[in-house]
Amino acid sequence: MNRNTDFSRRLLISVDAKGYGGHTDRRQAAVQEGLLAVLDVAARRAGLHRAGWERQPAGDGELSVLPSTEQEPRVLDDFVRELHSALVSYNEDLVRQAQLRLRLALHFGAAMPAGNGFSGQGVVQVSRLVDSEPVRAILADERIPLAVVISDRLFTDVVAQGHTSLRPGDFRPINVNHKEYGRRAWLRSPGFDIHALDLAGAERPRTHEPASDPVSGGTTATTPGTGTSGADAADPGPSRAAAPPSTVHTEFHDRVRAENFTIVRNS
Repeated sequence: MNRNTDFSRRLLISVDAKGYGGHTDRRQAAVQEGLLAVLDVAARRAGLHRAGWERQPAGDGELSVLPSTEQEPRVLDDFVRELHSALVSYNEDLVRQAQLRLRLALHFGAAMPAGNGFSGQGVVQVSRLVDSEPVRAILADERIPLAVVISDRLFTDVVAQGHTSLRPGDFRPINVNHKEYGRRAWLRSPGFDIHALDLAGAERPRTHEPASDPVSGGTTATTPGTGTSGADAADPGPSRAAAPPSTVHTEFHDRVRAENFTIVRNS
């Protein structure tokens, strides 16, 4: 019997920037630099060690395979909170068209080194989650900088069991049907009431048996109900007038500022 000695189950993070393809060449370069900057700052503030993550870059996104030393509750809770904070700071002085807005997916599953990155069903699943329609639909609201989706396994094992400061009610169950993937997942957007955001048209009914719901103890309906548009966070108001490209100064001392659109790293 052949055995794959590289087999392992790992915590996986997939992140993708909204609207990358519609940017100019210069702005695409700024998006890539800004993406790395906010991820680095968020990880450092959360007490994580990104230098030890195995990362597969993708221009406007990144797949990260985390070592077992990075605790799942800290990633789901502290890292996501600090990433939202870093994005708000980064976008503070940018017009909306230039702001960095991210989709983030987290899952625990199989991931093995392969010829062009990583293989394994865990890698496939986290990639399908980050690219799913309900997650994309959240960022249709221009006030929202970060849409977060976690797999049913992470929700059940980590959130529902009280291992984070998050409450099960902070998440909204969704059906992810993308390519060959069809499972339930859990969606949230830090700073916003996820249950009030409109996902109409982003979900399709599932044809197989509904899974048990760890929140209510019952079963999940085929398609969760949708609410009307709205959120708890206040609208930041109209965008500033367009400004010429400028320099993004990335400070690694608890600040991520976007003052211009060319990255200058201060080590």
